[in-house]
Amino acid sequence: MPQHADEHTGARLARYRKQRGLTQQGLAMRAHISKSLLSKVEAGHKPASPALIAACARALSVTTSDLLGQPYVEELRRDRMDDLVQPIRIGMENWDVPLDWDTPPRPVPLIRADIQRALDQRREADYVPMARDLPALIDETVHAVHTTDGEARRLAHECLAGAFRCVFTLAWSFGYIDLATVALDRIAICAPPADEPGLAAIHAYLRAQTVLSSGRYDVGLRVVDRALRELDGQDARRPQSIDALRGSLHLRAAVLSGRAKDQDSAQARLAEAAAIAERTGELPDYGLTWGTPNVGVHAVAIASELEQWDQAIRLAENVRIPAGWSRSRSGHHWMDLGRVHAWAGHPDKALACLLRARKIAPQQTRYHPTVRETVLMLKRRERIRSSSLAHYAEWVGV
Repeated sequence: MPQHADEHTGARLARYRKQRGLTQQGLAMRAHISKSLLSKVEAGHKPASPALIAACARALSVTTSDLLGQPYVEELRRDRMDDLVQPIRIGMENWDVPLDWDTPPRPVPLIRADIQRALDQRREADYVPMARDLPALIDETVHAVHTTDGEARRLAHECLAGAFRCVFTLAWSFGYIDLATVALDRIAICAPPADEPGLAAIHAYLRAQTVLSSGRYDVGLRVVDRALRELDGQDARRPQSIDALRGSLHLRAAVLSGRAKDQDSAQARLAEAAAIAERTGELPDYGLTWGTPNVGVHAVAIASELEQWDQAIRLAENVRIPAGWSRSRSGHHWMDLGRVHAWAGHPDKALACLLRARKIAPQQTRYHPTVRETVLMLKRRERIRSSSLAHYAEWVGV
């Protein structure tokens, strides 16, 4: 069932706080935030920033998904998306045991082509066909790992890492953090036999993403810096793309610094990434969206993390998203910008941004907590009922 319009993150935060028998002052002390800020967040008068959510989740011994209301089980069931997740959970049970198949797997290059298609669907936020194919692809790739040798076996491990990366994205997007964590561990297992330095860096990039939900930004930054050191001097099969990985790692560090409210560090990391992007241009390798536009959208997101709404809007005016850009990244930018405009007091522009996100990446947008929180806030603040907002809220499920 759609949640009540008052059930925003602040309201859930207040409910968990009371269940723990804590006053606002008690939680504020545990989470190292001000009582005044907590009071405003619980009342819906201030945004529940990702950093605040992570800090309060740790203090309450719950997950950020609990405070965000994820996964949106009723909506996922309504759309039958949960039917796609359970077979993947079952498929993830095996990554190291040969299967008792009477027939050999297809040649690894054919499997690799299907894995690449799934990775492309991941970048385009086209989750349904990707999810349908993943269980069978995982089984076939595991079988290939155990029935090949030499270069074919190495490629099979690379394919398996790609499949688990798709699982990570799907699970993270739908709020199944436990499944995302399992997928991340599987990538770590596959990277060494794949003998591809970029995969180890991708694992670090994704691992640094998971700490965003726990608030361990210091750990994330150490993970990123270790990965950057390990990339130095690596004999990669795609040397130019290693630069894209370096730049992407700096962008991840910039986001971590933004969450930690370390503006100087965030800006320094953005500058490092911008310098690399100017040298490399657009590089879509390793499934990344890399280049100057991505540095620009990260700058907007970081200004939003720092609650610098006017600065984020100014930065967004200079972002030029190229034709054919990754739908997942483009959609995320418009979601971020919608949140910025909502808190800056521009409800019409906020809704326009959310509508663009829906058009670009509907499956991603519908289940993203940023979108839900923004829609709930717009509904609470609207003075005259808007049919466009009402329709959008109904589509999202709030």
